[in-house]
Amino acid sequence: MVTSVTSAPTTTTSTASQTAGVSLAKNFDTFLTLLTTQLKNQDPTSPMDSKEFTTQLVQFSQVEQSINQNKNLEKLINLQSATNAYSAVSFIGTSVAIDSDKVMLQDKNARFDYTIDKAATKATLTIRDKNNQVVMITDADGSVGTHPAKWDGTDVFGNQLPNGQYSVSVSYEDIAGKQYTADITSYGVVDSADIEDGAVYLNVGTIRVPLDKVQHITKPVKAA
Repeated sequence: MVTSVTSAPTTTTSTASQTAGVSLAKNFDTFLTLLTTQLKNQDPTSPMDSKEFTTQLVQFSQVEQSINQNKNLEKLINLQSATNAYSAVSFIGTSVAIDSDKVMLQDKNARFDYTIDKAATKATLTIRDKNNQVVMITDADGSVGTHPAKWDGTDVFGNQLPNGQYSVSVSYEDIAGKQYTADITSYGVVDSADIEDGAVYLNVGTIRVPLDKVQHITKPVKAA
């Protein structure tokens, strides 16, 4: 029934700047070897033009500076990733409101809101399981506004469904018969967090949420 509510092992890999630095060192050694050979074997009556190898030395210097800048940038990125990892831990155990149509059913309870933007003559709320099969369909409140709702996990026949991830949708139509879809906000408790490419993702059960989809965070209240 839907009711309205008033570590893995780590491996070491070379960074791009480290690889570039090694490559530059090898190329520079080769360049110096060739330059030394040319100087030893040059015709004394027609010495080499120094402009060419001077230009190459300048180019090597510019590449080396770029590699050093990339090393500093990589250090900043690693520092930011470490900071994000510490911040991710602080989210565990908090209650969050998520901009998502995915809801977690836990202990016969799933909470969500749906927002109606235009007055509706008919509104329908549908809940689907992870296989996209409809398990509940019922009338929804078609008045303009945000409507909190709670689902006890029973299907259309009154059977209790297992805990897990479900999806919610609310479709409605106005007096002219035009169809709309309501925005859904789901609620849950963060039980773990991931860092991927420096970004933080929160896990509410099997729902994986990037931070920019979190609308509200509530710290648990400590018992007196």
